[in-house]
Amino acid sequence: MIAVTARRADLLRYGRAHHLGQMALGFAAATAVACWAGNSDLVLPAANGNGWTEMASTAATAIPFAVFAAGSLHSAMASLEQAAGGRLLKAELVHFAGALLLAAALIGTATAATGSAGGAAEAVRNLILYAGFALVSGRLFGRSLSWIVPLAGFVVVDFWGSDGVHPYWWAWQFHVYDSAWSWVAAGACLACGLAALLLPPRPLTGTARSLWPAR
Repeated sequence: MIAVTARRADLLRYGRAHHLGQMALGFAAATAVACWAGNSDLVLPAANGNGWTEMASTAATAIPFAVFAAGSLHSAMASLEQAAGGRLLKAELVHFAGALLLAAALIGTATAATGSAGGAAEAVRNLILYAGFALVSGRLFGRSLSWIVPLAGFVVVDFWGSDGVHPYWWAWQFHVYDSAWSWVAAGACLACGLAALLLPPRPLTGTARSLWPAR
């Protein structure tokens, strides 16, 4: 009984330190947006002959889910957790896996309910891709800035990812759900992100570069 109580207290402390309440609120807001957007089309400015590009909204609605999942790995006790070793890393991997699975269920269900099954598959694929980007961003800039690389990737794809009619091969967010290559690319991006997560922690040098210092 004492061991169970202590474990529950450890989980509560971990949840508070890693902003899991904020992540839950972020997921709720992102789910509402995904329900509203479904898999409708967005028309945005682009650097092509048309001056604009048309893309499924799932190229954008997956971004906040990925950012909240990766950003929740930040801890208010990061300086102390650097000494925690492999046990903390295992907890972070379980934490991120659970957050990513929950995000996939939420965005997939929201998009399928108000859009289509194909749109839901595209949303989940884009979530996987952006999650990898977010982990890399967290490694490079600090976990509070997990949004930088996903947002930059979206801007690059929006402006230069299409000739005005067809998407380029590397604009994976544009590709339809049954594009095997886009799924392979998304998996590779996630693998790169997990590799960044598994790297040894960087020394903390203060908060000048990030509101949430790197682990």
